[in-house]
Amino acid sequence: MAGQHSRPRWHYSPQHMWMNDPNGLIYNAGTWHMFYQSNPSGNVWGNLSWGHATSSDLLHWTEHQVALWHTDTEQIFSGSCVFDADNSSGLGSADWPPLVAIYTAAYLPGSEWEGRQAQALAYSLDGGSHWTTYPGNPVLDRESSDFRDPKVFRHGDGWVMVAVEAEERQVVIYRSTNLTEWTYASTFGPAHAAAGVWECPDLFELPVANGSGTKWVLLVNINPGGVAGGSGCQYFVGDFDGSTFTPDCIVGVSADPALGLDDPLLRAYDWLDFGRDCYAVTSFADVPDGRRIVLGWMNNWDYANDVPLTGGRSIMTIPRELDLLQVGGRHLVRQRPIRELPQDALERHTLLNGDRIRVRGVALEYHNGVLSLDRRGVGRADFHEGFGSRQWAEIPERPSSVTVEILLDTCSIEVFAASGLVVISDLVFF
Repeated sequence: MAGQHSRPRWHYSPQHMWMNDPNGLIYNAGTWHMFYQSNPSGNVWGNLSWGHATSSDLLHWTEHQVALWHTDTEQIFSGSCVFDADNSSGLGSADWPPLVAIYTAAYLPGSEWEGRQAQALAYSLDGGSHWTTYPGNPVLDRESSDFRDPKVFRHGDGWVMVAVEAEERQVVIYRSTNLTEWTYASTFGPAHAAAGVWECPDLFELPVANGSGTKWVLLVNINPGGVAGGSGCQYFVGDFDGSTFTPDCIVGVSADPALGLDDPLLRAYDWLDFGRDCYAVTSFADVPDGRRIVLGWMNNWDYANDVPLTGGRSIMTIPRELDLLQVGGRHLVRQRPIRELPQDALERHTLLNGDRIRVRGVALEYHNGVLSLDRRGVGRADFHEGFGSRQWAEIPERPSSVTVEILLDTCSIEVFAASGLVVISDLVFF
């Protein structure tokens, strides 16, 4: 039952309210800000608002009052935050430039936009403690019921927004000079995994660690239809010219939900995480040293409302640093726990072909180039029929051995294998 598991040591979890997608991740004036989807009055999905937490080190978080509240006619769905340093929006001043939240307003009965999802703004002049709703909302309305999850970033002399038409499995790109007026630029998709709705896109540039230059990476979260079942996060590597994202390659579109995990194309795509519990992954804005740091919701919509956790029934993944490696003619995302995490927090093992070990009851096995994690039968795996499961991933180039780094917490395991080219993240109720 809920309440049987102690609070995590390394992972953020709210004390009481429900939590799902991370929103508005940003570093500003020496503080890391994490906003997130929350239900201020319950521990299941509903009454969507933005919770708020801050940190000085990305590991220890202070929970604050709700930042953006739902109303009788509007829920506050996912989005992002930017620091408008030049006050391009006019919502602050030269002396007090604003933090601007760009979020999806999901309009309810009683609103003149009932049934629509459109993009809206709120702004803060005190570093994120208090927020004012922009009176001209919505600022971008496609008259759609599934247009959501805007990620906004600075590019050149303007702003770029990537959002989704969720049911169409499309990422739509817009440009703006002032955050309040937006011009359509392009559309990407459907592509690769497209059996479920597309949500929470992100677009950013990464260095190639073992080569030269940079490439652009587009994250697309999908539910259902992930590689491990239910929720998941895929990525595309390519180029971005300020208006259009062009992937390096497209393998083929997997859009038949009836095939599920039996779809042979699923393993041909690039997945950020091969576990059951890593969704709505998005990155922090304005990281001071140029690192690209991402964070995901460590849960799965197959069973999220039922997990036996106190507080918000959820935790976030450990924040992760990203770059790219060239492997076999491809660019693959490498992710490692943030350098702020103490090294002794990680267990390290080298698995030879055929090796099988247990880590607090969780079985890790390496066989013929495939790494698997099996949480079946560990602790409370029976609260939902979809929870007990085995996840697996092919290690690039199938080496004779693989080194894994394991982060254990009170209710989770994250396995970083092959220098971070393969990650498997799971909730585990030990």
